[in-house]
Amino acid sequence: MLAKFLNDKKLTFRCKFDQLANKLAQTCRDLLGSLTLIFYLKFRMQFTYFLYIKP
Repeated sequence: MLAKFLNDKKLTFRCKFDQLANKLAQTCRDLLGSLTLIFYLKFRMQFTYFLYIKP
């Protein structure tokens, strides 16, 4: 009975740890995607500004 209780607790902990790891990985992907988009738009705007101002 005690072994079953402890095994359930271990499985619950492992499940929560896996969910936390997945959330952390998703957060990192979201952050990297956002940074990529910000830099892409920033440099694209600078290049467009340079093309319009240069002539």
